[in-house]
Amino acid sequence: MPRLPRSLAAWHSDAFAAALKAEVQALGPVALPLHRLASTGHALDTQVSVTLIGSWESEGTIVVRLGVFFEEILPGCSCGDEPEPQPAYGEMVLSIDKSTAQVLFEPLAGWAA
Repeated sequence: MPRLPRSLAAWHSDAFAAALKAEVQALGPVALPLHRLASTGHALDTQVSVTLIGSWESEGTIVVRLGVFFEEILPGCSCGDEPEPQPAYGEMVLSIDKSTAQVLFEPLAGWAA
């Protein structure tokens, strides 16, 4: 299970958003459930960019809503060559356990675009 120790340490500081973004992007696309964010295609294991939409604290957990920008290949494309990657976007919630820094990613249904 992925861990975000720098994000946990930066919680309640101005450094939280930057630490979170850096750690999530460093996890790489394989650690994120991009396949569940892809709208009609197959999510590619390429560079991912995230943006912090909001964050709050619940009992024992830091909850963050993220916007995720990635690329996907659309099936059934009538291209002359290989299909080209298309930009994609989705939103997810991640929960950081405040005692272990372990993180759980959950895509938000209906937010893939």
